[in-house]
Amino acid sequence: MEKSKGFCTMTYCFRLYCTETAWLQETKKIYNEVLRFYYEILAKEPELRNQGKQQLLRELEIISVGTKEVRNTKYPVTFGKVPLYFRRAAINDAIRLYRSFESGQEHGTKQAKSFQASPVYYKGMYKEFTKESICLKLYDGHRWNWITCRVDTCGRDFAATERMLSPLLNIGERKTMLHVPVQETVEDVRTVKERLDAAEMICAVSFPGNDCMAVLVLLSSEGEFLESRFVRGGKELAHRRKRILKQIRKSRKCMGGDLKTLPQEENKVLKEKIHHLTDNAAHRVSREVVSFCKDKKVSIIVVPNYKNTLDLNKFGYLSATNYDWLGRRIISYIKYKAFSEGIVTTTVSTKNISSKCYQCGAIIKKYNGESQPGERYYGGKNFVCPNGHKGNTYFNAAMNIGLNFLRDKKIAGTEK
Repeated sequence: MEKSKGFCTMTYCFRLYCTETAWLQETKKIYNEVLRFYYEILAKEPELRNQGKQQLLRELEIISVGTKEVRNTKYPVTFGKVPLYFRRAAINDAIRLYRSFESGQEHGTKQAKSFQASPVYYKGMYKEFTKESICLKLYDGHRWNWITCRVDTCGRDFAATERMLSPLLNIGERKTMLHVPVQETVEDVRTVKERLDAAEMICAVSFPGNDCMAVLVLLSSEGEFLESRFVRGGKELAHRRKRILKQIRKSRKCMGGDLKTLPQEENKVLKEKIHHLTDNAAHRVSREVVSFCKDKKVSIIVVPNYKNTLDLNKFGYLSATNYDWLGRRIISYIKYKAFSEGIVTTTVSTKNISSKCYQCGAIIKKYNGESQPGERYYGGKNFVCPNGHKGNTYFNAAMNIGLNFLRDKKIAGTEK
């Protein structure tokens, strides 16, 4: 079957260095003033909301800015003069936020009272974008100015292209990031069924909670085992996180306090450091999974469908906690990374993937080292079943994921 092409949007995050940091804050401030102004108009004009996005944008401009024929507007602007495309970016953000509020009303969503949106830069608000710098139009509190800012691509290979969409300025107190969405071509956007009909291989992935962060099992379309790979790094991640906590405890001890009495700002810094560590680990694992599948020419990745929260803290004998287990985050990163490479990610039920033997389907008993096997031993790395099958529990879970997926698809195909 011929492969069909498609598109996806990848966002590159770059560090932006601007000499006029106050201008960045002023630009963000006036952007949110414009956004608030049009958000409040939408709240007052229910008859406008059913229109299409482009028509709604046009109507909002007419009743606020006016036209050559219409001078007296219903809602005169309360902000100063802003560039056309800057205003339109804020209007589109206001429309998006208000429609998000409307869709979430039945779930108790309330109208926004304050806004901290990041300015979106349409063409005309930036120019001369290269991999070293970009020229932005910024507001200094009185007028708009062109200023050249240095761009740090953080080691990523990037060149501005015609496929680049409108960048976004994520302006924080300490640093500013430039988020650049780029539309990229996907060589293969076939469905899972089309790929299975072509008898293509699958890669099933399980996500243990200790040192082994992912187990990859390569299977043929008929369920024949071909190859496996274990992705490790959980112990190193736990060690680095433990070092940060140890430094904080030592610092607080010198000050006469403990970790529970940390000031709010110190808690925030601690959480940011741990978040960066865990996020980097999740990205690393997801990249390794996608690279493995790309090298082996795998077109389908099968992962567990984790619907319920996995509370590792209730298992007192485990060294792992919910901070160690990054399964959900890794899966979310695998999905978009894989799609950009023409690989589709699908899910399968988690039922019995860790409790049954992949060879015979019997309930397994788990154990570590010389300990006695037990059915309710969650953290065991090894398993044995009543029929004498033995092996690694992580590998067993990955095999069950892949075989269950192929079995379910085969049953669904038979029923049709």
